[in-house]
Amino acid sequence: MSTKIFLVALLFACGAGNSFYGSDTPPVNDVGIEYLGHVAVGVSDLTTAMHFYCDQLGLTEVFRINKPDGSVLLVYLRVNNNNFVELFPGAAKQTADSSNQTGLRHLGFIVKNLQETLHTLQKRGFTLPADAFEQAAVVRADGTYLSFMKDPDGNMVELSEFLPDSKEAKSRR
Repeated sequence: MSTKIFLVALLFACGAGNSFYGSDTPPVNDVGIEYLGHVAVGVSDLTTAMHFYCDQLGLTEVFRINKPDGSVLLVYLRVNNNNFVELFPGAAKQTADSSNQTGLRHLGFIVKNLQETLHTLQKRGFTLPADAFEQAAVVRADGTYLSFMKDPDGNMVELSEFLPDSKEAKSRR
């Protein structure tokens, strides 16, 4: 099964409420959903994935759940108090471009300053494309700066910076 199925576009774009167990503000939809709490990502090598998501992107491990045989079932990583990423080791690596398949396309993180984030990633040993800083300085159709990269398994990860006039910034309630 493709690990891209587990990824979510702009996962953390919404203000996620004020506490872990619920928000002090009413839900923004009629079903009662307050925010997206986590996304699960299948990874082929847990050590390599932990290096990318923790050492390079800066997420922190919260806990692990083991299978009855003692092997790791999942690792829960904190983005903030309301948003998490679950890593599920043992997935098969992607073998081809699946951009035209159904399923979720990428994992999106919102950053305060995209240029600073890219410099930090570079200092932490992440190899950026030669034109990463130039591409990240282009205002996109939605009024944001963004940069795409791949995790060690080829899953797409988007880093976005909302500008004051971006569609996302204007849509916040």
